[in-house]
Amino acid sequence: MELPFDVGALYNRKEQIHAVFGGQQQGGISTPKEHPLVIAFTGEAGVSHGYHDFWDDDEVFHYFGEGQVGDMKYVAGNRAIGEHVKDGKTLVVFQMMGKGRPYRYLGKFMCQSSYVQPGTPDREGQPRSAIVFRLRSLEASLGLAASETDQAEIDAAIDDVGATSTRRETEVRTKQRLFRERLIGVEKGCRLTGIEDLRFLRASHIKPWADSTHSERVDGENGLLLAPHADLLFDRGWISFSKEANLIVAQDLPLNVQNSLKLDLRQGRAYGSFSQRQLEYLEFHRDTVFRRCTHKYSIANQCDS
Repeated sequence: MELPFDVGALYNRKEQIHAVFGGQQQGGISTPKEHPLVIAFTGEAGVSHGYHDFWDDDEVFHYFGEGQVGDMKYVAGNRAIGEHVKDGKTLVVFQMMGKGRPYRYLGKFMCQSSYVQPGTPDREGQPRSAIVFRLRSLEASLGLAASETDQAEIDAAIDDVGATSTRRETEVRTKQRLFRERLIGVEKGCRLTGIEDLRFLRASHIKPWADSTHSERVDGENGLLLAPHADLLFDRGWISFSKEANLIVAQDLPLNVQNSLKLDLRQGRAYGSFSQRQLEYLEFHRDTVFRRCTHKYSIANQCDS
């Protein structure tokens, strides 16, 4: 089924989704009557109740079904997701960006199976059995590019020769894709520019790929969504963030470059808050990537004098 949506782009739910296809305009699952389509919305609704949708290590998306109070039932929207292949319907997923905000299109998915998770809190905080669907993305990517350093790692794997390199390339691509999938659940957009459309962003590791363990490489909290020019500054250590989430700018970053980038690079500017895990990664970035950059250019200046 052809759809007028680009993966990673943002859409108004009422005007650009339901006005075109119909379906319920409230709730987490919409089932248009006039189109062979099931629309699932993922986001922060479940977090307030103590659970959330997530990606496992095999790139399977675990999506909690609908039903706010009591045990979830395999009816209505839940049945529509579980039986969408049998019913000949396309399943698509949108990410909620916040109340009154547009929705990010994550693409087409296929439901592989489902399971019941007991002890999941409902809207009133009471434990109940929740239905969780295992969804597999049918998209090659989220429309989100890798950072400069991560792309170099992918290119190096591709340039190698032999069966071992083929396995290595597959492993790197899988880890990179899983990292991006998890990252968009942590970061909504670029902190420096405010851009949230994934087609214009890069997924940047805070603690570089080469310095990270296996689990750190696929940890969404070990990353930032950044516009390309902001990613270059962060990836190469020209900027970082303090433990208070304030911007730190290298003294050697030329003023004419700062002005030409059209970014607000005021030293100490606040950029929201970071999770505790992100702060730990940022400490590494400050001590290693940021200082490596400033130290290198300090030595260069000494040599020129």
